[in-house]
Amino acid sequence: MKRSSFLFSFLASVAMPALASPPSPAPGPATEAEVRRAIDDVNATWQKAFRTLDAAAIAGTFDEEGVNVGADGTCSKGRAAIEAGMRSYFERSGPATTTKVEVKQVVVDGDLAYEWGRSEFHFGPKPGGPAVRAGRYLAAWKRQADGGWKLYRNLGLPERP
Repeated sequence: MKRSSFLFSFLASVAMPALASPPSPAPGPATEAEVRRAIDDVNATWQKAFRTLDAAAIAGTFDEEGVNVGADGTCSKGRAAIEAGMRSYFERSGPATTTKVEVKQVVVDGDLAYEWGRSEFHFGPKPGGPAVRAGRYLAAWKRQADGGWKLYRNLGLPERP
């Protein structure tokens, strides 16, 4: 009896993984159109977040290891630091009154994608706050395990003179 119980247990432990659903296949190669849709969605999130002062929404668009570099060279690594940095900026700026993001180009390279363009955010009058945040930017995107895309590196660049 003990031997048959052992044999049944052994066979069940070997068979169970075979009966489980197979793991999801890895996503296929990303297309530029797929990445561009993700970028456009995130850019819309940023624009809304600047109008509503939602630092958490901006931080949520970043990969866990994401880095945000401001035009002044200030670096924030990780979602918590990015959220804190954006919250501090919003305290100085107040909500954006108008927002615009122009994507100039997107290049896909495996599980990374690169985007560059220009953004412009205007703010209402607030003592000591900026009137405009405008300039060029360069962003690196990282494909996530679920196939989605998150910002991996975001670099604000000052306007050309």
